[in-house]
Amino acid sequence: SFVLQEGMPKEGYKLSVTPTLITVTASQPNGFFYGVQTIYQLLPPAVYGKELKKKADWSVPAVEIEDAPRFVHRGLMLDVCRHYAPIEYIYKFIDLLAMNKMNVFHWHLTDDQGWRIEVKKYPLLTQEGSWRDFDEYDKRCVELSQQDYNYEIDPRFVRNGSQYGGHYTQEEMKGLVSYALERGIDIVPEIDMPGHFSAAIKVYPELSCTGEAGWGEEFSYPICPSRPENYQFVQSIIDEMVEIFPSEYFHIGADEVEKDNWEQCEVCQRLMQQEGYQKVDELQNRFVKIMTNYVKGKGKKVMGWDDAFLEKEPQDLIYTYWRDWLPDQPGKITQKGYPIIFMEWSRFYLSATPSDEGLSSLYNFEFEPQFPGIVKQNVLGFQACVWTEMIPNERKFGQHVFPSLQAFSELAWGSSRNWIDFTNRLKWHVKWLNANGFYFTKPGFF
Repeated sequence: SFVLQEGMPKEGYKLSVTPTLITVTASQPNGFFYGVQTIYQLLPPAVYGKELKKKADWSVPAVEIEDAPRFVHRGLMLDVCRHYAPIEYIYKFIDLLAMNKMNVFHWHLTDDQGWRIEVKKYPLLTQEGSWRDFDEYDKRCVELSQQDYNYEIDPRFVRNGSQYGGHYTQEEMKGLVSYALERGIDIVPEIDMPGHFSAAIKVYPELSCTGEAGWGEEFSYPICPSRPENYQFVQSIIDEMVEIFPSEYFHIGADEVEKDNWEQCEVCQRLMQQEGYQKVDELQNRFVKIMTNYVKGKGKKVMGWDDAFLEKEPQDLIYTYWRDWLPDQPGKITQKGYPIIFMEWSRFYLSATPSDEGLSSLYNFEFEPQFPGIVKQNVLGFQACVWTEMIPNERKFGQHVFPSLQAFSELAWGSSRNWIDFTNRLKWHVKWLNANGFYFTKPGFF
């Protein structure tokens, strides 16, 4: 029985199970949806196994549950540029995010290592920009795969034996967006700029200050921020993306920008003199401001990595904070009234080698004392990240992400946590992962 009750939290629900009736009470579709997910988790995992399904005990215990999340944003970011994730696997992953009551899938679609989205106006971005010669990580994976098949690069995305690539069509992305929305998942696209843009610059070299793609001391050559035609190029891409992604959010990247080229660029130096800028950081801030205003003009709220935060002239962004070696940064951002999504590097990056210690540290995360001065009402939520340099296939992905995702989802949803209770309940999830064909790392405490 489903009962509508006005005034409940948007994603909250009540679940009542008696010997004769299951009742889900909520005020919004998301609340009903999450109530049903809890029912799924009350069933024995055997009901999900193909062989055991008919013999399983289709019953749930009698319970009374009232539940609602503490954060409005409970997300996961997936990098598909270092190594590509086939669209059919992302569908399966969306199901799993929904089951764990997460509501945001942040899709990192462009980077130095590959352009993954079809752009009708610039077809070369996928025809050429989606492919790369094997990089250092590809070569390392090939080397490791000789002894460990978990590092094998998926041959579907290799051509000529030494090139890696793949991309999503606009129709594929639209289909995934619709599927995710039906499951309460908002897909937030990211077009990373002005740095991390090599995949586009190698096809359209006029975008950089030097007229070529290349690598500086630490990061890649960025877009030249002083040429109006470069803004028009990126804005044309955004025009197509907002037609595909109805999310109210759009992520513009703005992390790890190598600015040495800007120091040497005559056009950039001339613009700095005109604007009275003393540092090239102000050029980046100008770029971010122009792009933020453009995306806002499309009716979106704009996200950017915390690298984009310039304290003396901050832009109106939702900052995704990751650089935990700058522990004062969240306090500075939130004290100025700007919202952040917390996705710090040490614990929330699931690309790290999985361990029982890492799982415990993730599950028991607290702001204090590491991150002083945070205005907590300006924290929209938590987000985990999966960067795929050394994750070349679905098998390796599962070994990194599960069951860390289960720990993270509980951290993001609720304020009350109990490690012993969680480890007991985790046994159900591991059985579910196994029954549904997901790879995972089995905790050592089982």
